[in-house]
Amino acid sequence: MSQDHLPKFVLAWIIQSSSFNHLSNDSPGLFVHHPIRGWELPGGHLEQNESPEQALHREILEETGLTGEIIAWNTEYYPQGWVALLICQPTHEQKWKVEDSNVESVAWWTQIPPTIEWDPQEFRDLEEWVASIMNPS
Repeated sequence: MSQDHLPKFVLAWIIQSSSFNHLSNDSPGLFVHHPIRGWELPGGHLEQNESPEQALHREILEETGLTGEIIAWNTEYYPQGWVALLICQPTHEQKWKVEDSNVESVAWWTQIPPTIEWDPQEFRDLEEWVASIMNPS
């Protein structure tokens, strides 16, 4: 893929593997808390010569300490960014390994978290996209 077609940033809608076959409105999604922007999807910008997959895995590891499997990409929602549906193994006592100074906390949410800079509609739209992948009609 040429550099012209690569996104400038990648985000992840992360769900637990236990939710994979029965996603519902109370299935948890993982969000990170930025000190200025508030709760948001984990992710960030691509570094030079980095693929979207590499950037996503790097960012998720830095912001949460998790690794996961990319199930699908939404390459159309944001003009300059891609969103991945990522599945991670759940842990009973999650100890977040945060290596990013812009992440104050990490939490599973069963509802759209309170927002500051993000439009809650973005989360609702992306939640619908995830549901369409998990529960195709």
